[in-house]
Amino acid sequence: MPDAEDAPATLASSASTLEPPTLTLGPEFTIAQAAAQRQRLLDAVQSMEAGPLRLDLSGVSDFDSAGVQLLLSTQRSVQEMNAEVLIVQASDVVLEALRCYGLEPTLGAAGPTPLAQVAATR
Repeated sequence: MPDAEDAPATLASSASTLEPPTLTLGPEFTIAQAAAQRQRLLDAVQSMEAGPLRLDLSGVSDFDSAGVQLLLSTQRSVQEMNAEVLIVQASDVVLEALRCYGLEPTLGAAGPTPLAQVAATR
């Protein structure tokens, strides 16, 4: 399995919509990759123009408390910019970990879930 340094996060936007870019992270979001994932998130926050920071975590196969901490830290940074973090997709591993920590999002078909809503369920 490639490590986080070999699997770059991607920031992509859809030309067919006016939605802000989405940062895709994975496959590992654990303590072993915390520094690399933290840097990717910081880079994304620093390059934000307007609107939410959208995260696609659907490809995350390993997720632990370091991943939770990084998401919450990113949320605080983005809130300081008067914006929000949206989880647009999450893998079962991510959802299970968030449930374990009492941070279960309700990711319905209606759309993305603000990370603030996830944290509010604590």
